[in-house]
Amino acid sequence: MVEEYSDEELDEILEKINEWYIAFSESKHYKELTEEQEQVSDFIIITFAEYMYSYHGLSPEEWNENELEECCLDTLPRKITAEESYYRSIAPVLSAFFEFLEEKALLRNTSILKKKVKKLNKQIIKNSSDPRRWGTAKSMLMAAVKAGVDLGNQNDLNKFIYSYSLEQLETLKNKDEIKSIPNFTPKTGKIGRNDPCPCGSGKKYKKCCGRL
Repeated sequence: MVEEYSDEELDEILEKINEWYIAFSESKHYKELTEEQEQVSDFIIITFAEYMYSYHGLSPEEWNENELEECCLDTLPRKITAEESYYRSIAPVLSAFFEFLEEKALLRNTSILKKKVKKLNKQIIKNSSDPRRWGTAKSMLMAAVKAGVDLGNQNDLNKFIYSYSLEQLETLKNKDEIKSIPNFTPKTGKIGRNDPCPCGSGKKYKKCCGRL
């Protein structure tokens, strides 16, 4: 397990994953995917690798079935704001990717990972649609998507965040959980790719909501 997170190591991991993905996209395993699965395959593979490192402390060589299960059933549904097609495609895409890695001898133990993720398919979809499993930032963004907000427009998104936060704070205030509502002035304009993501994840916009 990785002892300490670093942006440099994450970038190295994602660079390796991207190289693997390019080769995967030219393989028979990729061609067996449906059109829907192909369209989200790069996002699935990259987010899985990124979150296995960022939240589970594992490089690809350390991936195991227990952490894969936790990542797919808890971390991704809690953190990733995406359409249902993303979650429907997680198990098929990852199982095909693992089979490719095994065939090319790029990673060991992928047969175990392939079998595990296939078993998790229905539960992944179920967990992703359960609001009780969403994190605070995802709950807010899902509400924004439902309201028709363009997540790439900082002006529109921050206006929504402002009104959404006021509603949530007012609810807490009515429950006597807080006594006052802090002031907040929404920013305007477009979000820069390297700006902090307004969802509050702490990541750059390009590595968070900017990838949706």
